[in-house]
Amino acid sequence: MSGAPEAKLARLEEPTAGGRQAAGEPEEAAGGAAQARPGKGAGPGGVVPAGGGGAAPPAVAAVTAAVARETQRALEAVDTCQRELEALNERASEEILRVERRYGDLRRPHLERRSRLIEDIPGFWVTAFLNHPQLSALIDENDEEAFNYMMRLEVEEFEDIKSGYRIKFNFSDNPYFENNLIIKEFHLGTGGKPVSQSTPIKWKKGMDLTVLNKGVDEKGRKRGHRSFFAWFSEHRNPTTDEIAEVLKDDMWPNPLQYFLIAESESGENGLDDSDEENGDDSVVIVDEDEDDDDDDDDDDD
Repeated sequence: MSGAPEAKLARLEEPTAGGRQAAGEPEEAAGGAAQARPGKGAGPGGVVPAGGGGAAPPAVAAVTAAVARETQRALEAVDTCQRELEALNERASEEILRVERRYGDLRRPHLERRSRLIEDIPGFWVTAFLNHPQLSALIDENDEEAFNYMMRLEVEEFEDIKSGYRIKFNFSDNPYFENNLIIKEFHLGTGGKPVSQSTPIKWKKGMDLTVLNKGVDEKGRKRGHRSFFAWFSEHRNPTTDEIAEVLKDDMWPNPLQYFLIAESESGENGLDDSDEENGDDSVVIVDEDEDDDDDDDDDDD
């Protein structure tokens, strides 16, 4: 009888398996509630958006708008500055044209005097053309004969320098053509497009060099060289006329440098042929004197 109360007390102190599970339910429920509690920054339904998506914070949007406004203001300032530069460039172009016209008028009497002086130098222009590295390649033997009659070359710019210029070739009476003056002109045509035109060359019968140069040479070989005079009738692309550019910007400003090339090359060593021959003779004379002295010494012995 005395052991029964102790056994009953032991059963009361030992919770059953079901009691342990029931006792643990509030903790698990509390834990689940803790897990289900939305965290900071969670979206609807307690789910945190992946990668921070969604609308940008107001502060970021404000910074972006401010940068855009600053960029726009900078672009407008650059555009204003560019317009001011363009206005200055236009003023500079007008000033340059005025200066060029002024000095063109000042150069004119000097150019006219130079042309008159050149006319007194035989073969000046044919020599200058043949010594020019680019123009000489365009002149064959028949052209050279015609250029022997050339008296004057002139480049005449229009009053409005940008609108065009003309190149004048003056010839004395010759067996090739009737013209004493042949002109090729470059100017702005309709719509501001560059065009060119030239004086028709009045060839004498059987003397058209543009046709003669298409024939055969003395050995019966077909000539492939184009006459320089064919240039006067070419007007396909005036903006890329290299011959006109060479004549206007190189030959016309200083033709004397090309006339003098042959003379400078022949005298660049400082001796002509007669000097070299005299030098050789002097050496021979010295040798002969030495031989005579040797002979005299032998006779004395």
